[in-house]
Amino acid sequence: MAEQTGIINQTYGMKSTMGTTNLKPNQKLINLNRDKLLVHPQAEQALIVWQKLRLSSSSMSVSHLDKFYCPPIRVIKNSSDTYYFINDFERVNDLLRVRDVDSYPCLVTPESIKDIQMLAWAEVVQLVNLKNINHPDLFKALKQKAPSSVICKLMRIDILSVESYCKFAGIKKANFEYQQCRKAIQNNVIGIPKNMDWLVN
Repeated sequence: MAEQTGIINQTYGMKSTMGTTNLKPNQKLINLNRDKLLVHPQAEQALIVWQKLRLSSSSMSVSHLDKFYCPPIRVIKNSSDTYYFINDFERVNDLLRVRDVDSYPCLVTPESIKDIQMLAWAEVVQLVNLKNINHPDLFKALKQKAPSSVICKLMRIDILSVESYCKFAGIKKANFEYQQCRKAIQNNVIGIPKNMDWLVN
């Protein structure tokens, strides 16, 4: 499973530049060492989808922003002192590439399973805003991999359909269908060169 996610069991860190923060009684702020962080099991599927779809799209790196502002990563602690991240995939992904830091500020906070799912899948839903995102692939991933009740709540829709997705994403259904057809054609063309006789005049 670690091979699938790409960042499970990897480590990161950064010195905190945060000032004082208003915390709730059941929250605490810590600097987390590199070897203490895993993805929460309820967030793992969202992370896998996010990584797969994000890699084929353009996205801004946020690591340089942390030199000026270090917002804490939200984490959950279990009984064996393991810390799980549940969202903020872009920041965690960037931080894992930083090799000259020791720790990073993390906000330890209790969350329900539903809240974890909401926070994790919100990361995937936000991919609709990427310039080069493949909307049919994202729609298919949300339809097949995500809890439908979570996605409907995040998108404020009654049912996830192509129409409701396009409305949420701010695209025309014709654009969605064009992307779908273009990928289908590309997939068919990739299979053709096994026999090149069709090129002969």
